[in-house]
Amino acid sequence: MLSSNPVPRFADGEDSSQLGSETKSLQEQGWVLDTDGMGFTKTFSFKSYFKAVSFVNMIAAESSTKKHHPTMTVRIGSVDVHWTTHHPRGLTNKDIKMAQFCENGSDLMGAVASGHGIKCGPK
Repeated sequence: MLSSNPVPRFADGEDSSQLGSETKSLQEQGWVLDTDGMGFTKTFSFKSYFKAVSFVNMIAAESSTKKHHPTMTVRIGSVDVHWTTHHPRGLTNKDIKMAQFCENGSDLMGAVASGHGIKCGPK
C-alpha cells in the first residue's frame, strides 16, 4: 500500500542522515514510499512490451549480481518496481542504490513519461 506522506524507516545500522537525502532525491524522481516507509515503488512506462521486458531483464541481471531482488510487475507497456530490505527490515543503502540503478537503466531502455507507454487494444 502507498501513502501520500509516509516517513522513511531505515533498517538498523543504516546512516539515516545520508540515506535521508538520497531518499528525498529518489522521491523527486517519482519514487513513492510504502505506507510503512520501508520500501520504494515506481512505475516505468515504455513504448513496447519488448522494451518493458528488456528493462526487467536488466534489473534481474544487476539484482542477481548484488544479491538484492525487487518485486516487479510487467504489463504490456509498463513495469512496477518495488524495493525493500527484509533483513534487517527497513530501507537500506541497497534499496537506494538499486532504485538509482533503475533510474539510469530506464533512460537507456527508452522509458517514456507516464501515460505515453503502449496500451492494450486498438489504436
